[in-house]
Amino acid sequence: MRRISTAFEIILSTALLVLGLFMLYEGSSSKSASAAAILIGGAVFFTVGVMTLFSAFRSILWHRRMVRQSLSNHLDRAAPGHHG
Repeated sequence: MRRISTAFEIILSTALLVLGLFMLYEGSSSKSASAAAILIGGAVFFTVGVMTLFSAFRSILWHRRMVRQSLSNHLDRAAPGHHG
């Protein structure tokens, strides 16, 4: 289940980053009255995308560390001469 949500986080954050960059580009090249709102929206989308991507990578690293630790503990218990 966690792997699916992490993949979803990565896809969502990539979409938010692309949308944020597009909005920043459009807002900076536009001279309309709504250019400021587009820039603010782009900055918000970009920031949320970066935060979500950072969270997904932290989750992946934490999961890998837990699996490695679990395998290490399992191998230690299965070692010959272990009296636990």
